[in-house]
Amino acid sequence: MNILLVCERSAGHIFPALAIAKALTKEGKDALTPKVHIFATAKALKPYVRKEGFNVVGRSFSKRNLIGESFWRFFEAIYLLLKLRPKKVIGFGGRDSFFIVLFSWLFFIETSIYEPNLKFGKANFLLSFFVKKVLRGFGDISENPKTKVIGVPLRSGLIKLDRIKVRQELGFGQEPVILCFGGSQGASFINSVFLDYLKGTKKDLAVIHLTGKEEYFQILQLYNKIKYRAFIRDFYYEMETLYSASDIVVSRAGALSLAEVSFFGLPSVLIPHPQGGAHQRENAFYLEKRGAAY
Repeated sequence: MNILLVCERSAGHIFPALAIAKALTKEGKDALTPKVHIFATAKALKPYVRKEGFNVVGRSFSKRNLIGESFWRFFEAIYLLLKLRPKKVIGFGGRDSFFIVLFSWLFFIETSIYEPNLKFGKANFLLSFFVKKVLRGFGDISENPKTKVIGVPLRSGLIKLDRIKVRQELGFGQEPVILCFGGSQGASFINSVFLDYLKGTKKDLAVIHLTGKEEYFQILQLYNKIKYRAFIRDFYYEMETLYSASDIVVSRAGALSLAEVSFFGLPSVLIPHPQGGAHQRENAFYLEKRGAAY
């Protein structure tokens, strides 16, 4: 049986899909084990998904163009559904996923959507009127019988590590460690205000900073002028190492990031992304009201 998991281009879409893909295939590779295909449009993350043993489909575009991409995704959706002939389709949100999930429903394929955020994204909001099952990450839900809260699935390798050992591996001592990141693609605004903070504070700190690809080399040079123990990367897959070493997190407020921060029990300063229908803002307030973040 073929199962198609349909993502957008961010890690917040792809990593939960990957966690579910592993759960679906964990029993082995016999004839009854479903074959999982993952539609993902993040060029940088495709090799990682393939390395985990899953077939990746979907074209990646270097630049975003709503009209051009929509035209391509329309015909791409029909082609992939006819080629793969999935028995089940699960959409994880984002406009890249819209036509595949919609056509799956139209073709009478068993179709569900998963929304990790407290507030629906635009694509999932529209699709929720058509699909049979709506799976939610967290929050209060209505009495709608097709809606179910299942939590935010985390990667199996995301485990708590020995704090002293990982700090030594990163070159840190006993000083407080701040982890700063702006999601899988980085965030220029967060990079800027965080560096301003470091330049102005006199506290004895160690820093883990995931910058995103675009500003990595520029920020790396700036850290040579700021005298902190620092671990700087554009992106890092082994986040369990970084979380285990940290005392506090500065980040966006995507559902996956918040689930990971909550799992490690870390206090956080959240700077929600201003776009995307303000769903990150709602996520952030949800945690703040429960005393888990600022």
